[in-house]
Amino acid sequence: MKNKNLMLRYFGLTSLIIGVVLNIKMYLYQEWPTYLFYVLCFIGIVQTILSFTLKDIKKGWQVFWILIPFILVFVCFRGN
Repeated sequence: MKNKNLMLRYFGLTSLIIGVVLNIKMYLYQEWPTYLFYVLCFIGIVQTILSFTLKDIKKGWQVFWILIPFILVFVCFRGN
């Protein structure tokens, strides 16, 4: 059985790895804010779990789920 959710799975794993690496870097250099990288790790975990549990997600929905971290970063860092 071929799983077609590879785009979402790979991006979720990449988000998780980047979040963990950046979180470790922030702790080593005692910088701020580490909570954003926890959110990135959580999104990566959710995306990876979704790619394994759901049988076939259409490419449009996969792109939507992939864009969520970028939208969250834009909202968090948007100037008032």
